[in-house]
Amino acid sequence: MKRAVLALVLLVAPLLGGAAETTAPRRPPAFILPGLDGRQHELGEWSGKVVLLNFWASWCSPCQIEIRDLAVFQEQYGSRGLQVIGIGMDDETKLRNVQRTLGINYPVLFTGSPVHPVMLHFGNHDGVVPYTVVISRKGEMVYTHIGVITREIFEEQVIPQLK
Repeated sequence: MKRAVLALVLLVAPLLGGAAETTAPRRPPAFILPGLDGRQHELGEWSGKVVLLNFWASWCSPCQIEIRDLAVFQEQYGSRGLQVIGIGMDDETKLRNVQRTLGINYPVLFTGSPVHPVMLHFGNHDGVVPYTVVISRKGEMVYTHIGVITREIFEEQVIPQLK
């Protein structure tokens, strides 16, 4: 019974806004991942920017809803130093289809697997998507969130980092 309840919570949490955590600032783990642009990328490329690192998958409906908002945030706040980066926990071909369909206007990196350790290293021990990490201009993780990033959450957690 406990497992059934846990499974239900893990399925419903992203739809309800999920769980959030303001973290004590700490350095994010290093990684190198391929991008849909054909290049290898590391987090340091976006040094000095406020990074909204969003883990998602092509099969995740809440992720696809959220991606539309993230593209708007990138368009509206990119000139103020915001950099949204998507990390697709999925197959490259499927991610390309979503990128094309939704018109994603920010870099998309990919793992090729829904169980890649990079998400665990960023604090998501349950493997739930969408999962978002906010990294300050100083290069410190300051906020994590399981579930969809709403406009309200964005205004509370990301906009102050842009000042």
